[in-house]
Amino acid sequence: MLNAITNHTVTYATHIATDTSPKVPPVLQKESEQDVYQRFDGTTATRFDVVEQPQTESLADANDKQFRELLHQFIGQTLFGQMLKSMRATQEKNPFFHGGQSEEIYQSLLDRELTEQMTKASSRTISEPMYKLMKAPKVI
Repeated sequence: MLNAITNHTVTYATHIATDTSPKVPPVLQKESEQDVYQRFDGTTATRFDVVEQPQTESLADANDKQFRELLHQFIGQTLFGQMLKSMRATQEKNPFFHGGQSEEIYQSLLDRELTEQMTKASSRTISEPMYKLMKAPKVI
C-alpha cells in the first residue's frame, strides 16, 4: 500500500513538473480523467482551458502592410537620395586626387548604400504621418 502511494505521488509530481498547459483555478479542477485530453502538439489540457484562435491576416491587412512598406522605401529613397545627390554636386573635383570614372562609379554605389541605410533608420518618422493622412477618411 505504501509503495502504491509513493508511486502515485512520484507520478503526480513528475506530471506537474512537466505540464506546460495553462493552470486552472483549484475551484474549477476536477479529479476525473475525463476532463483531461491530449492536444495535437503533445501537451495536455482540460475542458476549462481557453482555446486560442489562430489569427489570420486578411488580404486587406496584407495589402495595407505592403503599401506601408513601399511608401516608407519610396519616401526614404527619394528624400535621402536627392539629399546625397545635391551634396555631391556641390563638391569640386580635385584634379590631383580625383580617381576618374571608377571613383564616380564607386561613389554612386556608396551613395546608394548610404541611402538604403538612412531609409531603414529614419524614413518612418517622415512617411508614417503621410501614410496616416492617406488612410484618413476624406472630408468633403
